[in-house]
Amino acid sequence: MSKIIPSSTEHMDMSKGLVFILAMTCGICAGSNYYNQPLIYSIAQALGVNPDQAALVIVIGQLSYAIGLFILVPLGDLFEKRSYIVLLMSCTGLAQIGLSFSPNLSALYSLTFLSTFFSVSTQVLVPFAAGLVTPQKSPQVVGSLMSGLFMGILLARSIAGLLSTIWSWHAVYVLSGFIILTFACIVWFKLPIAKKTAPLKVWQIYASLFTLAVEQPHLIRRGLVGGIGFGILALIFTTMTFLLANAPYHFNDFQIGLFGIVGLAGVFATPWAGKKIAHQQENITALISLTLLVLAWFPLFFAQKFLVLYAFGVILAYFGLSALHVLNQNLVYRISAQARSRINSIYMTFYFGGAALGSFIAVYTWKHYGWIACACIGLCMAMISFMIDRYDFYKMRQPHKSGLSNQA
Repeated sequence: MSKIIPSSTEHMDMSKGLVFILAMTCGICAGSNYYNQPLIYSIAQALGVNPDQAALVIVIGQLSYAIGLFILVPLGDLFEKRSYIVLLMSCTGLAQIGLSFSPNLSALYSLTFLSTFFSVSTQVLVPFAAGLVTPQKSPQVVGSLMSGLFMGILLARSIAGLLSTIWSWHAVYVLSGFIILTFACIVWFKLPIAKKTAPLKVWQIYASLFTLAVEQPHLIRRGLVGGIGFGILALIFTTMTFLLANAPYHFNDFQIGLFGIVGLAGVFATPWAGKKIAHQQENITALISLTLLVLAWFPLFFAQKFLVLYAFGVILAYFGLSALHVLNQNLVYRISAQARSRINSIYMTFYFGGAALGSFIAVYTWKHYGWIACACIGLCMAMISFMIDRYDFYKMRQPHKSGLSNQA
């Protein structure tokens, strides 16, 4: 029989094995949204459309994920979390299998929307796992899960490129769907049952989102910092296929996916950030993370001429964003233990809304103005994120009263 965790005030001793399984689950679910990035030209060729049309699946995926964050994630505070996570994973797996059989562009767009819409299970799982352990262990658990998430995103591109090169892009989504369904079963048996902490109704859940947004400007500021930061990374990875598939590189799907592995530096950033936060070094973590996001654009300006500089810029950006994301999540989770799913919903809506905007900017700017214009926009975004962060830390140092009730 599964162990029952009655409330957020009681904690469990989470083993390293369980943390590893949950980190893999985060990586598999989150990574499934990024298979399409190195496959744009293969999908376009298979469906008989131009690459610009195929590239819209990236924007649709990010936008759909943001919508799922706003609609589905808050319900994690209403339903029993283990069952809800498994349900979302099952819907994602089935949609991914259906996606592999897309006969035309309309089906591709629709099934991409569905698969990414339900793949927000990770964003219910992370705050749930953070609440299962003591506050002292929470930063390390969040850091480990985010390491798995970023590893999944990075390896997803390489695996997708490899399978597409040796087989077809359809195989990528068939395999992904069955793996997600398998891990849904594993999560069902490994996670404890969590009873609801407050008897809330659906309308109260959504109404409280606006209450949180109004009464917690700190949450909005962290959402803006994270959203702009992820928009920067979305801009980099959306243009990566265009940049590497054309002169002077002429990479194939697998080579494009393999190049994305340079972002593995981000995996090392998450445990580093978790340790810094555990030692109450949030400010220095933010400064280092955002400075790296700004500095990354100087080597990235030369991406079309020097592959080494391009790789170095990607590493800096990925490390900076990975550490920043762990910091942001730990900061916003402190607002209320009872409302973590809703808090995460607001933050991650900003986060992936920024990614959708970054992807759209990337496609449009690349088509009309080229890479240098993309790089200029990316640098401006990094500087804006840096300024918002500095203002937020300034406000955090000021005496204030929290407007959030424990019953939120």
